[in-house]
Amino acid sequence: MLSDETNSLAPLDAFQAGVRNVCGQFLVSPPDGARDMRGLITLKQRQALAVAVVRNSAARINRDWRCIRQDSAEHLFLVLQKSGHSVMRQGDADVRLAPGDFIMIDSAYPSRFLYGDSGSLQYSVHLNRSEFAHRFGTAALGGCPIPGSTEIGMALRATIDRLVNSEDAAAAQQHFIGEAFFNLMGAYLCGLEAGTLASARTSDELLVTKARAYIRQRFRDPACTPASVASAMGVSLRALQRRFQAAGLSLSECLIATRLEYVCNRLMAQKSAGTSERISTIAFDAGFNDLSYFNRQFRARFRVPPGEYRLHAATSSAKNPTQ
Repeated sequence: MLSDETNSLAPLDAFQAGVRNVCGQFLVSPPDGARDMRGLITLKQRQALAVAVVRNSAARINRDWRCIRQDSAEHLFLVLQKSGHSVMRQGDADVRLAPGDFIMIDSAYPSRFLYGDSGSLQYSVHLNRSEFAHRFGTAALGGCPIPGSTEIGMALRATIDRLVNSEDAAAAQQHFIGEAFFNLMGAYLCGLEAGTLASARTSDELLVTKARAYIRQRFRDPACTPASVASAMGVSLRALQRRFQAAGLSLSECLIATRLEYVCNRLMAQKSAGTSERISTIAFDAGFNDLSYFNRQFRARFRVPPGEYRLHAATSSAKNPTQ
């Protein structure tokens, strides 16, 4: 969240000039329906590496072929999303970044960045394109996502944090941190080329995984709805539903199933403890706010009402009495 920092950010024209000075030719514009936005970009030089720290209140940043013809297109940008959400496009795919996610952007090809209304903080590691290709081959050219949930992703994130915060460190220490960064990049790209990472899961799969984890944490709150889950993921409800469908799942059914599983576990625990809590109390505690709806969903899944399920809870078929 950058709302508390908004007043310290520069207006659109100054931010546009800063982006061009640090990153090259990019077109910065306010989000749809807005007249202005604010942002700040600073460059931290660390021996052989440079890291841009980019804050903005909400913006659309584009790099088209006209921009590319106006500069040398000599960089790869490894972008780490530190806070807020963004959508990055290079090639034919949109990659949604949540805090901790990466993407490699190739300045030799068009790209587009969209930022959420809550603002964004990103670290962008600037890498010489030709030197990087000489060192690691062509796997990163044209851009590629790097999921932050992998072990290498987590190590990269920690290394970039150290790079940004090593301003007062000795030159030798900065050098070793930089070498650690290149070693991790090499390990990731070698695995990617060898097929051992299987792209470390696609960005869509990561989004579905994060949404399911969010549901497991928040399902007991009646305000946890498909729309609120999508909002927390920084995407539209329709976009999140499409990604669940592509994975053979349903967003709504995932939420309902999580709540029903909680109810079933409570019913079984009651039987073991010899207690008899009201089923309506359990249903409301699971996040349902309509008893009729709860009963319909329970019957649809287990083919018996909750009271009958509880009677069978101590049997071997209690988890699903219809089996």
